[in-house]
Amino acid sequence: MAIEREIIVDAALTLLNEVGLERLTTRKLAERLGVQQPALYWHFKSKSALLDAVNEEMLARYHTHRVPGPGETWDQFAAATARSFRKAMLAVPDGARINAGTRPSTSQFADAERQLQLYVNAGFSSEEAFNISIALARYVVGFVLEEQDERERAEEDGRGSDADPMAEIAPFPILTEALRPLFKAGTVNTEAAFEAGLAYIIDGARQSLLRKRK
Repeated sequence: MAIEREIIVDAALTLLNEVGLERLTTRKLAERLGVQQPALYWHFKSKSALLDAVNEEMLARYHTHRVPGPGETWDQFAAATARSFRKAMLAVPDGARINAGTRPSTSQFADAERQLQLYVNAGFSSEEAFNISIALARYVVGFVLEEQDERERAEEDGRGSDADPMAEIAPFPILTEALRPLFKAGTVNTEAAFEAGLAYIIDGARQSLLRKRK
């Protein structure tokens, strides 16, 4: 039975939302679609190739700020695309793990070219532009990976929202003082932590650019 590539990818995303990455198999996917596994291999030679397509679809659906908008400055775009990238991966179970293990497509290269052009136009070299882009992407992937793993562990441990997250670090005054603003409703305020780290990266790039102009 012939089956379209788009239908396979859509079903894979649906199944991924139900069972997670570790339990997503081509056998389960074939059963969901009512076909034999060889029908999947016509489009995807391996599970890795399938996940490449799933990652591309995840970004197409949820990463809404992949390229600069009209009049957008490089630092405005850097912040906006990082937030959008994080949102996209959080929209899918194990989204960060999927993205980290996949290869970019031609369409992603085209988006990257437009991103780099914005940085180059601002005064960065092509190498500096690439390093900024990579630093942002890896920061976001690493951050979301920790977020999703922590969420999964909390669910497995059955930790209640009434647990005191500060109790373990009470003997350490500097750590307690540093983390207190990050805790909200019994858990770490990941939004604040993410924004703080993002600001450091962008400000570092901004200072580098200012030094070049002196």
